[in-house]
Amino acid sequence: MRFAFAGTPEFGAAVLKELLRGGRTPELVVSQPARPAGRGRRLTASPATVLARAEHLPCVETEDINSDDVLAALAGCRVDALVVAAFGQMLRTPLLTSFECVNVHASLLPAYRGAAPIVRALMAGEEQTGVCIMRMTEGLDEGPVAARATIGVTPWDDRDALETTLALMGARAVAHVMDAMAGGYVQWRPQVGPTSYATKIGASDRVVDPNKTAAQVHDHVRALSPVPGATVRIGDVPARLLRTWPGSGAGAAAGSVAGRPGEWACEGDRLFLGCGEGWVEALTVQPSGKRIMTAAEFVRGYRSRLGRIARDS
Repeated sequence: MRFAFAGTPEFGAAVLKELLRGGRTPELVVSQPARPAGRGRRLTASPATVLARAEHLPCVETEDINSDDVLAALAGCRVDALVVAAFGQMLRTPLLTSFECVNVHASLLPAYRGAAPIVRALMAGEEQTGVCIMRMTEGLDEGPVAARATIGVTPWDDRDALETTLALMGARAVAHVMDAMAGGYVQWRPQVGPTSYATKIGASDRVVDPNKTAAQVHDHVRALSPVPGATVRIGDVPARLLRTWPGSGAGAAAGSVAGRPGEWACEGDRLFLGCGEGWVEALTVQPSGKRIMTAAEFVRGYRSRLGRIARDS
């Protein structure tokens, strides 16, 4: 089957990479244009574009995948299908009716429709998630599904790990669906079950709320790790929390802040944040504008700025 691929961020690039490893090469890659990124705000090509160029694949960057130019480019490649993985724009008619548009969606639809299914599922503490291969329609992730694959989620999983696994699963699932489409035996089934939505992550979503339980704070941190990172203030130091572990007792320092939301304590080189119920231990921290470091490195380097929390409890 001749197909094109549309994707933008790391998840899309990972799906494309796995398709290429499996011997499936798209006739065209469509991605969003370069955006400012990093501390220098330099224009940076999307991960999918970077991969396409490295593999010498034809690539179109567009602000509007529904434009006449993109339609013409797809028609010129004589593709039968467009495989979409985290492109970041809604597809509309006539694109949807000109080609079979198939989406690799990183949730068990109809749960977590929308822009950030992996992050929202982790924030919610889900113990199970997966991928669905969906035929795209005008509605937001409302189309019928031809394949779904399920995976358990552990407290050790963060966004990076889960995204990598789901991209691999999604690429393999969509390859099987393309074979079924080419063979004429694909079966599309309507979505069944409770519907929920995974809205885009904003700046306010990044801020840690210590009034929540330790497990909920831990889920929040791992959902945003390694990017964009959960934000906190430790003493007078603004920072990102990247790795934590929840607890409910033990240790003099940890016990001193358990159930005391927003209070911090040190014990040697260990760092603890009090939550509405229990505490979390900060394991990896990134002070604003600085490198990522272990909690021990942070405490040693910033002890003079931690004020009262720097005392061993």
